[in-house]
Amino acid sequence: MSRRIGFILALAFLSFFCREHLFAQTLRVATVGITGPNIGLVPLEMAVRKGLFKRQGLDVRVITVRQSDVIIKATLAGELHFMDIVPTAILAAVRGLPIRTIAITVKRAPYVLIGQPQIKSIADLKGKKIDVSSLGGLSTYLVRELVTQAGLNSDRDVTYLSVGGTSSRSAALGSGTIDSALVLAPDNFALERKGYRRLVWAPDFVDYPFSGVAASVDLLARERDFTMAFLKILVAATQDVRQNRNESIGFIKSYLRVGDEEAEKSYEFLVKDMVVNLVPADRVIRSAMNFAAKSLKLQPEAIPDISKVRDWSFAPR
Repeated sequence: MSRRIGFILALAFLSFFCREHLFAQTLRVATVGITGPNIGLVPLEMAVRKGLFKRQGLDVRVITVRQSDVIIKATLAGELHFMDIVPTAILAAVRGLPIRTIAITVKRAPYVLIGQPQIKSIADLKGKKIDVSSLGGLSTYLVRELVTQAGLNSDRDVTYLSVGGTSSRSAALGSGTIDSALVLAPDNFALERKGYRRLVWAPDFVDYPFSGVAASVDLLARERDFTMAFLKILVAATQDVRQNRNESIGFIKSYLRVGDEEAEKSYEFLVKDMVVNLVPADRVIRSAMNFAAKSLKLQPEAIPDISKVRDWSFAPR
């Protein structure tokens, strides 16, 4: 009897092991490039940690690369399947690179320009150092535009430095090695409580989408089902965030390492500007295209058609 029980248990274990191993083997890896944790990634990260992508046979791996221009290169080279930094993807497409934005999760970029306590306005940044995410990213052009609007020469009057994601920029500001930094809400709240000064809430001046999904034209042509499977779960994830307020706020607290008040403010911003079906009005994309074209000093005839920038043939399906 004991031998029979042992044999049955061994068979059960073997069956379970084979089934689990087979299931693991059938999952396909999908990589997503980001510059660092931020409020726009909450739907994606929650879906990953809850195992939702596995229902579509995907093993989604979020890869942090501090430089947005490196993410563009990796995406075009096929080293990354998808990327989240939509503003830089749109900038790249306007420049003529074969990359398309296929989904938008958050339609406004919650950037905040923060200065040292003694800096009272952007004009006070003359001769100072400003920390940005990537010298080639659209957020840097945003800072250059804000500096110009303040009456400074964006090429000569300030120095731009790049240390990576918004948490790294906050740390550099706190260490005193820079005079100002472009950070993402909710990182600004803790800095402001410490006496650092909010110089600009960027959405008041420039309106362009913040978070979503972009991929190379080559991948989109070859991997339609793969792309559809990824977006199917992302759509469900945005609905999950909207419908589960308390769970989402709790996740924001742990993911972004913020307190209750910051987490609640972040959640309210997120649900207000989240695109639940992943497809915003084209004016959202055009706004980013126009800003990118202005930043690149392109003539009107050099600006590509919107079909060369965004591809809505996936998300609506």
